[in-house]
Amino acid sequence: MRARDRFASRVNIEVAPHNPAMDALQPRMRSELADLSPRTPTIPVISTTYEDVDTCPVFDAEHWATNMRNPVHFQQAIARAGGNHHAFIEISAHPLLTQAVMDTLRSAQHGTRYTSIGTLQRDSDDTITFRTNLNTVHTDHPPHTPHPPEPHPPIPTTPWQHHRHWITTKRSGHVAAAAPAAGTLLGQHTSVLSSPPSHLWQARLAPDAMPYRGRYRFHGVELVPASVVLHTMVSAATELGYGALTDIRFEQPVFADQPRLIQVVADNLSISLASVPAAEASSNRWTRHATARLSSSPAGSALPDNGYHRQSVHGDEIPDVAALFAVHGVDGLPFTWSVDSWAPRDTGLVVGVELPEALPEGSIAPLLDAAVHVGALADDTDPRLYVPAGIEQMWFGDAVAAPRASLILDRTARDSDGITVDVAIAARGGAAAVSMRALRYRALDFGDGQPVAESSDARSFVHTIDWQPRVDVVDAQAHPAPGRLTGPQPVAVIGDDGAPLRAHLENAGYPPAAVSDAGYLLYVADSQPATAEETDVDFCVRVTAEIGSLVRTLAAEGAERSAALWIVTRGVHESVTPSALRQSFLWGLAGVIAAEHPELWGGLVDLPAGADLAESAPILAELLVAPSKSILVARDGVVLTPALAPVRGTPVRQPLQCRPDAAYLITGGMGALGLLMADWLADRGARRLVLTGRTPLPPRRDWELDTLDGELRKKIGAIRALEMRGVTVEAVAVDVGCREDVQALLTKRDRDGAAPIRGIIHAAGVTNDQLVTQLTEDAVRQVVWPKVAGSQVLNEAFPAGSVDFFFLTASAAGIFGIPGQGSYAAANAYLDALARARRQQGCHTMSLDWVAWRGLGFAADAQIVSEELKRMGSRDITAPEAFTAWEYADGYDVAQAVVVPVPSTAAVPGAVGAAAHLKPAQDWSQMPATAVRTELEKGLRRIIAAELRLPETDLDTDRPFAELGLNSLMAMAIRREAEQFVGIELSATMLFNHPTVATLARYLTNRVAPQQDSSADEMAALSASAGSVLDSLFDRIESTSAEGER
Repeated sequence: MRARDRFASRVNIEVAPHNPAMDALQPRMRSELADLSPRTPTIPVISTTYEDVDTCPVFDAEHWATNMRNPVHFQQAIARAGGNHHAFIEISAHPLLTQAVMDTLRSAQHGTRYTSIGTLQRDSDDTITFRTNLNTVHTDHPPHTPHPPEPHPPIPTTPWQHHRHWITTKRSGHVAAAAPAAGTLLGQHTSVLSSPPSHLWQARLAPDAMPYRGRYRFHGVELVPASVVLHTMVSAATELGYGALTDIRFEQPVFADQPRLIQVVADNLSISLASVPAAEASSNRWTRHATARLSSSPAGSALPDNGYHRQSVHGDEIPDVAALFAVHGVDGLPFTWSVDSWAPRDTGLVVGVELPEALPEGSIAPLLDAAVHVGALADDTDPRLYVPAGIEQMWFGDAVAAPRASLILDRTARDSDGITVDVAIAARGGAAAVSMRALRYRALDFGDGQPVAESSDARSFVHTIDWQPRVDVVDAQAHPAPGRLTGPQPVAVIGDDGAPLRAHLENAGYPPAAVSDAGYLLYVADSQPATAEETDVDFCVRVTAEIGSLVRTLAAEGAERSAALWIVTRGVHESVTPSALRQSFLWGLAGVIAAEHPELWGGLVDLPAGADLAESAPILAELLVAPSKSILVARDGVVLTPALAPVRGTPVRQPLQCRPDAAYLITGGMGALGLLMADWLADRGARRLVLTGRTPLPPRRDWELDTLDGELRKKIGAIRALEMRGVTVEAVAVDVGCREDVQALLTKRDRDGAAPIRGIIHAAGVTNDQLVTQLTEDAVRQVVWPKVAGSQVLNEAFPAGSVDFFFLTASAAGIFGIPGQGSYAAANAYLDALARARRQQGCHTMSLDWVAWRGLGFAADAQIVSEELKRMGSRDITAPEAFTAWEYADGYDVAQAVVVPVPSTAAVPGAVGAAAHLKPAQDWSQMPATAVRTELEKGLRRIIAAELRLPETDLDTDRPFAELGLNSLMAMAIRREAEQFVGIELSATMLFNHPTVATLARYLTNRVAPQQDSSADEMAALSASAGSVLDSLFDRIESTSAEGER
């Protein structure tokens, strides 16, 4: 042990208690002490014998036998006692444990004052020592002196002379920030006395004083080119005596549209570049832009000498590099250089670069800029814009001083995400002076032509839900949507305790009916608490299946039947009871049903916990004829509806800072988002992270194997990057929904003496996108398990008050209704309710309802989600925006933060963006039904032909869309245009249930002009055509089903 630099010492004892060696002695101990007849203690006793320190010991033979064998739960017992007591006295001849008691209390009860002393002390006077210690913990009170009867004698007051003394505070001096050196972002260099030694370069970057002569704008926004960022890191490494960089990562662009403070930090292992707007230098909103590992010049790091740079290259016609980038919105070049030769090779290019003048000594910035730009053109078969994402290794030797140089590029890999090239830079006719191995380019595809832009203030994305009295009841009753029910209709009440409600609704004019005959279907959720036979997950699976069956039945009947589905929950708004918590998933499911089937959705209303259904019949009778896409909450005779409200005001807590002596748990921590969150916590001081996931990492000895797949390499690279920053990472394969697995992990950490976990981020989750009508029990359980079961286990393991923060990463899918995400929205609604429940217990818990993170997690391939966000007038968010919003939300006392970019005028869930204010192209109610259908066919043909890129004359009205190449993304775009044309909200499955122009026009005619009935034979033909199309609705996004937790 000492050879491994670990503490070890011999303890001279005759026996070694508290371990399996004692098993053989336990029977004898029980026998020898069998005659003990102890009484139950009359004062509280916290024993270190039992794992559950709340166990009340009985000091009989069994206790002493167990005490001899069990490990000593000293830390747990002291921490338990510290919850109610502040003075600890060790009764012994000499204090042995007082220091251990204090260490445990400081760790478990941070910030609370404690006293721990002994009674006697070796080699000291017993009487003096005992009396001194007794006085230390003695508490006295002043004598009780009764007041004499009035009148009381007056006491003269002190004649205070008041004067004002104002303290003038000096503004804190700004850290020195010089202008950056030419061609770099390096500013003033400061050596930091630390171990290992560190170096800081700080500069102030101003838009009107860039460190290069040219300009570089992306869609009108000034950016610092990647070549300048790269040259900055090369220059810093050179200044410190290094000749190579490895694992270079370009994380975020440096926006130069406002003054920024730039910091470059290096130690003997790594280097990083970060910035913050100068106006917010004190806000800790630093953004990291690039990182790399420092390396000496390894032998053979330069590219193989293939002789290209010695050839006289002329080759093909020389392209205009600047013009090629201008097509993608890139304006200008930071440095002046030109291409004088262009020679394609089988897998690459040899390019001659000419500079207007020789480079300054030591500067290679213009040549790096040329290399980065030309490398992005190495694949002329892909029209997308390529931007550098990272470099595996870069070696830089002597500077290229000649005004003419050669770039040798060899494309080594190409996939759907981008290309990888090797690059060498050499003086014309000379040896390579700079080489880059595995320069990785990432392809950008904006779709609508808009750039990925940094938000001016992502804090404006943070909203809370404000419950306001509903004001549209009368309007909804007086002006029902086309095809919707009006007035009382037969009602089917579904639920075990629905009989009294059924009777009272009948008295209100709603006759009872079977499901097949009812106009209103009222599903009353079971309000009983969970049992051993049916957990919350089981309840969610069962109820989702029941409601899915109802939706499937109503959807199959289509326009032949007008019906509305309503759901009743109790107590979910407050979520103070276990029964209310288990019903909460229905709030998420409701939003998705409303999005997928607006034509049959009535609404969800939440009654008070324990509400008598019969007494609630009048308000339910009033609501049945006034459908609502938003959740409704009925309290004290008032119906409330949710609205998004910005989070503003004075923050109630300081920005998040992690403790270096604590550990922090991230479930799903080895997924794309989890690793970013780990990095975010490290930026805030975390030095110990526990990352859990379902898939274990290979043994560390295998981390260098070439057989590892790309995703695994990314995870390993991210963990190594954290370790390079001094963070201890514990990557563990755990099923977070399994109580035994999580408890085993915590028990092992406790046994090993690991730092206590003081913060939780629950980011585990999977998706399996299916329409509500297609949901299966297995699919629902797969999605719900990690979020619902996982949050339950964590809630039990870390009760309120035991951690500094408890973050739940949820989704806005249920709030805004994203089609195909029924089970996912349900699981996330449960997290929202759990956050409300813990907050009421005084715990710093927050559920973060995200929209999609751009290019990350479940949004990486789920383009259908992006299309739906666009339809609602919103968009996805970038990682820097997400963390800025997160940090801002954490400063406020909110349990549920909705993080979504929406216009200030679109603040109501269920009525966001274009879908909220639909105006028909024509007044259909004033037209005959035949004319309506004719106009609808014309308009639909135009919309669908434009999306399919077909001439309108080639679009046969009776040809199924599947034969024309329709996919789910096209369906979302067509739906958006059709809603604007028709003027009503349409089902997400509309094109698949009505798969030709003719059947779709007839369906919409029945929606806007209900007097036109569908013929039975046409509806039968419709159903036969729709099957194959519907089966493929979400094929493209099911591949993302396990990304989040891996």
